[in-house]
Parts: sequence; structure tokens; C-alpha cells
Amino acid sequence: MARIKSALELALERTEGVQGDRSKLDEFEEKQRGRKVYARLSEDPQLDVRKALEEASEKNLAWVKEGFFDAVVSNLNLPNDAPDLERLPMLQKGLEAIIKDRKIAQIFEQIAQFFQQFLDNRTQMVEAVQKQFEGKLRKKEEELSRQMGRRVRVDPAADPEFSQFLRQNLGKLQEQYGQVVDKVREEITALWQKQK
Repeated sequence: MARIKSALELALERTEGVQGDRSKLDEFEEKQRGRKVYARLSEDPQLDVRKALEEASEKNLAWVKEGFFDAVVSNLNLPNDAPDLERLPMLQKGLEAIIKDRKIAQIFEQIAQFFQQFLDNRTQMVEAVQKQFEGKLRKKEEELSRQMGRRVRVDPAADPEFSQFLRQNLGKLQEQYGQVVDKVREEITALWQKQK
């Protein structure tokens, strides 16, 4: 009778001749180190980024900076609210530590205005949709009040039709602004590529 092999035994047989690429592992670990420097900057905006990055050996410094750059750029996103704008100087500081180009300051000045415009447009859109649905919601309140025999207040956020319409419009707005943010990331990446 043949012996049935376990999944572990089968996996070990398949990977018997496979060896890890040490340089890929080193690269991954050093990029993680760069991401950790970004995490430290997030916690302490006064961190000396250049000094923190240069703690890496000369051989691995490029990978550490690459991980740091990736972390900064991936955190350049549309704000959810006004306090999110407060993280922009920290992101700018991080990029200026690794990219020696005056355009970074100009880009972030424009980003700050752009993000504020996004928040303002989003607020205006919510108000416009609320006004547009005001009549419908009032009719629903009157109908429900008649059915229940007491005054009923309908919360716009609880109305499925209102929520869906608002979500669709906010999604379109976010998509339009998101495309610009993608272009900004591309521009920053191009500046980064020149530095490497």
C-alpha cells in the first residue's frame, strides 16, 4: 500500500532546490526601514529626516530612501476633513529631505489650495443635494406622520434615495480630484527619479 504524503511533505519536495535571493530580502528589509522612518516622522514632525535616513549603511541607503519615498507618496491623498490638511507640511518636509528641487515647495503650496478647494466643493455639494431633496423629504415626513399618527422627522442620511444620490455625486467629485492627485504623484515621482 502506498504511503499518503502530507501537504508539508509535498511542499518541501517541490521547493527542495529553491533558494532565496538574499539581495531581494535585503532590499525588502531596507525599504521597510525607510517606511519606519516615515512612521517616526508621522509621530514626530520635528524629526531630522536626513539624519534618520543616513543611519543606514551607504550600500543600503538607496533602498531606505526608496521605502521612505514610497511611504510619503502613498500618504498623499485627498483629505477627509480640514485637520487632514495639517499633515501636508510633514509630507513636504519628508520629500524635501530626499528631493533637492524647489518645485516641491511650489507643488505643496498648490496641493494645499487644491485640497481646501476639494473640501469646500464637497461641502457645497452636500448642501446642494440636501436642498434638492428637501421637498421630497418633507413629503415623506408628512406621509409617515399621517400613517403613524404623530410627527415624524426623516433624517436625510437615513433616506436610501438621498444617500445613494449623494454617494454618487461625491464619488464623481472624488474621482475628478483624485485624477489630479494621481498626476501630482506622477510629477513628484519624476522629480524623485531625477534624484536617484
